[in-house]
Amino acid sequence: MTENTRPRILLHILFTLLFSGVLSGCSGRPINLPENYAASDALFDRVSGNVTRSESLKQVVEIDHSRLGQEVGSVMPPSRVLIFSNPAFESEVIQQNPLAAIDLPLRVLAYQSDTDGQAHVIYNQYDYLEARYGLEKGSTLEARFNKVMAEVLAGVPQERIAAFDPYEMSSDGIITLDSPFSFDMTVQRVQQAIDSQDDTVGFGRVDFRAQAKAIGVDINPSTLILFGAPAPGASAMSDAPTLGLDAFCQKMLIWQDDNNNVHLSFNDLIALADRQNVNKSLALRIINQRLKGVFEAALEE
Repeated sequence: MTENTRPRILLHILFTLLFSGVLSGCSGRPINLPENYAASDALFDRVSGNVTRSESLKQVVEIDHSRLGQEVGSVMPPSRVLIFSNPAFESEVIQQNPLAAIDLPLRVLAYQSDTDGQAHVIYNQYDYLEARYGLEKGSTLEARFNKVMAEVLAGVPQERIAAFDPYEMSSDGIITLDSPFSFDMTVQRVQQAIDSQDDTVGFGRVDFRAQAKAIGVDINPSTLILFGAPAPGASAMSDAPTLGLDAFCQKMLIWQDDNNNVHLSFNDLIALADRQNVNKSLALRIINQRLKGVFEAALEE
């Protein structure tokens, strides 16, 4: 065993023990009954219906964090995210800052709040995107965003729309690794690293360049891979269901800059928890370290 591989192996052992129940013990949460989901599901269905009826939006994937977790014995409150695409908006954002693709496509989370026990929806407002990625304020881009979200949230009672406060993050909270490989090879190696994990589920890919090309816009190669591990993810969200908007599922962005250099970027989950002012559980910290270790190894020559 080399000095480089020993920390990764020890981390994997700790990770396995934690989520097999040896270290975590009983969560103390009751199993969610079908009626526990009724209020958040109603909000989700409203948002999903709005997206389905829209001529400019396309659903990418829905992820029911709570039910997926419960299927593998990891209980958390209702938390269900809808990811949907508006290629014109996304292409313009990526032209301004390619890293912004980590927060694209747009998404809305329906969840049950631990604070008031009520169902809410929450999303990242334009102020957040502007602050994190330096987007233009008061631009046609902001107007387009607001129009999209008004369409998506139509019919949702205002008192059920929650917001993060503050919108900004103290740092961008993005980890970027330089890849020594071509763009296509980097995508392949990242996907192989994901597939090699025995507890992960794939939720799809978004090829932003192909989407932009379809509407006559040229951007650099940019692909987002969506995946997650239901058991550890639900454990990390057990006291922080709003992490289901940003931190879960995982989003691996492979992108090429103007100098043809290739990079892998992904969220620092601890920074997202700080921004949301939610519990930074041991489970969340272990997942964060696991992501760094797995993908650093994937890009080693």
